[in-house]
Amino acid sequence: MPKRRAVGLWFAVAVGALGILCGALGLAVVLTGGYALHRMDGTAMAPGLRQGDRMLTDRVAAADVRRGEVYVVDSPWGSSSAVVSRVMALGGDRITCAGGQFTLDGKPVAEPDVRRTGTCSHDFDVTVPPGRAFLMGDRRDQAVDSRQRTDDGQQGTVDLAELTTGRVVWHSGPDSPALPGKLIGAAALLVLGALLALAGLVASVVLASFAIVRRRAAA
Repeated sequence: MPKRRAVGLWFAVAVGALGILCGALGLAVVLTGGYALHRMDGTAMAPGLRQGDRMLTDRVAAADVRRGEVYVVDSPWGSSSAVVSRVMALGGDRITCAGGQFTLDGKPVAEPDVRRTGTCSHDFDVTVPPGRAFLMGDRRDQAVDSRQRTDDGQQGTVDLAELTTGRVVWHSGPDSPALPGKLIGAAALLVLGALLALAGLVASVVLASFAIVRRRAAA
């Protein structure tokens, strides 16, 4: 019996150690994945993102910035705070508003009706320089974006390096994408690790307590 209890105690310790390892791996994925949590301030991205919505972003390389994606941009155009905006055009693209017609490379831009209001409140014609992006909010009649900065020397465009830490991958607003699979896996590891560590700890304490009681009884 003592030998069996010793084996059981070592097994409980091993389970607890495995739980700690699983939790550490899950935490490492979260900490090294470049994820950050933000809060939506303002209505520039309504109705998809509303005032107070939570947003999860991940870090991306400049080469991985894609047209149509939403980013949290760190203080573009000298603003005092971060801006949430959608990438509408990238280096080499020509984006224009003329006579109320919104075009990208000479073709009308297909967008949901909710975004079209106020898009061409004034005319512009911008060919985006390499390594930069033209940004626009979704609520065009209220958003402050590249359209109001086309005379700033960079035609309102933003360096891609300013977008690399803020791609929105999840938000608490309507039609939110699912959480990234990597983050779901990390959360599962954290939960599994916590359960295993707890089970190992409880089992170790119980077995050790039994051993102490038996030694006292035998004395």
